[in-house]
Amino acid sequence: MSIRTVLLHAAPDSGFSDRLAFAAGLARQTGAHLKAVYTLYPAGVPRVGRALSIYVNELVREAKEKEAVLKAQFEAAVAEAGVVGVWQTIEGEVTAALRDEVTFSDVTVVSETRYGTVDDELAATLPEHLALACNGPVIVVPTAKPVPNRIGRVLVAWKPSREAGHAVRFALPVLALADEVEVLTVEESKTDVAASGAKLTAYLSTHGVNAKHRHVLEGQAGVVIPQEAQKFGADLLVMGIYSRSRLAEMILGGVTASLLIDPPVPLFVAH
Repeated sequence: MSIRTVLLHAAPDSGFSDRLAFAAGLARQTGAHLKAVYTLYPAGVPRVGRALSIYVNELVREAKEKEAVLKAQFEAAVAEAGVVGVWQTIEGEVTAALRDEVTFSDVTVVSETRYGTVDDELAATLPEHLALACNGPVIVVPTAKPVPNRIGRVLVAWKPSREAGHAVRFALPVLALADEVEVLTVEESKTDVAASGAKLTAYLSTHGVNAKHRHVLEGQAGVVIPQEAQKFGADLLVMGIYSRSRLAEMILGGVTASLLIDPPVPLFVAH
C-alpha cells in the first residue's frame, strides 16, 4: 500500500497557496505524482433562470482569466519539489469533478477556506461535501497557518468506529513514513475506548509504524484533540468524520463540525 497520486483542488480562493505547498510536500515525501484539477463551473450555484445563468457565465469567464496565474504557481511548486505534476481543466462543477477523480487518486487535498471573497464562499462547503461523497480520504489544509515541510509527527484521534477505521487504513502509508505517531483516545462515555486505542497501537506496529498511545480520562474530544495536536506538535491529524449524522452534528454540535471549521493542523479524514 502506498500513495502514488495526490489530487489537488485548484481554485482562486485564499487557501490555494497553502494547500498547494502541502500537496507538493506530500508528493515529494511519498514519491507520488501531483494532479491538479481546475474547474470552471462554480460549486453550489444552480443554472436556473436568466439572472443566475448570466451570473454563472460571468463566474466562468473570471475562472478562465484567473487560471494562467494559478497554473504558473502550480508548475513552479512542482519544479521546486522535484515531482511530476499534471494540470487538468474541467468544464464542470468542482465537487462532482473531484468526486470523479478521487476514484483514481490515493488522497485529495482541499482547504478549510474561510468566508471572504466570492471564491472563498463558493469553496467553503467543499471539504465536508467531498469527504462525505467520495470513496477516498481527504486532507483538509488550514488557511493562513504554517504548512509543514514534511509530515514528521502524526496524531490519530481514535475511537472504535467504522469511520475512524477507514481513516487509519487509508493513512497507513503516511503513518509508516512519519517519525512519531500518537494514538489519542478520550474517555467521554465510551468505556472500551482505551483498550481499543491500545489495540490500534499494537496493530500499527505490525505495519512498521512508530506509535504510542495516550489516553485522556477527562474532557471533551472536540477540546482535547486540538489541544493535544498543538502539544504533540502534530503535522497531521488523522480522524474519521461524521460517525453520527450531519443533522445531529448541526443540532448538537460535534467533533467533526468544530474541527472542519477551524482545524489546528492539516486533517486527514475519511467517512
